Amino acid sequence: MTNDIEMLNCVLQNAEMGCQGITSVRKSLKDSKVDGVLCEHLIKYGKLYHCANKMLQNRGAEPHRVSNMTKTMTRYAAQRDLKRDSSSSHIAEMMIKGNTMGVNKMSRKIRDYDGNDPHVSLLAKRMLETEEENIKEMSAFL
Repeated sequence: MTNDIEMLNCVLQNAEMGCQGITSVRKSLKDSKVDGVLCEHLIKYGKLYHCANKMLQNRGAEPHRVSNMTKTMTRYAAQRDLKRDSSSSHIAEMMIKGNTMGVNKMSRKIRDYDGNDPHVSLLAKRMLETEEENIKEMSAFL
């Protein structure tokens, strides 16, 4: 089962990975429309990250951020993938894959959540909805 702290850390890590993924591909983007949408996603992730971090601090809990190794591996994989194909449609596909991983992770955590804080539950659902919205928005660029 997942408690409040674990759920908040899951939201925090999902938002952090979303920011990491977007940052890793933005330098290679040539399409300003895709870049604009990704900038909006970056802002949404930043807000979710900030909320989760603040809620963890208010509970006296230490945020569990994504490890530097995971960030490095993600950045390396993105750069390797972009060398093969840096088209906007491929970048959209990469983002959709990342969002899908986020949807799967959040869905499992929400299903296993046994906390009773409506604010935590709402934030987790907002994270899930954000990932799903991002998939729809990126699908337009495939």
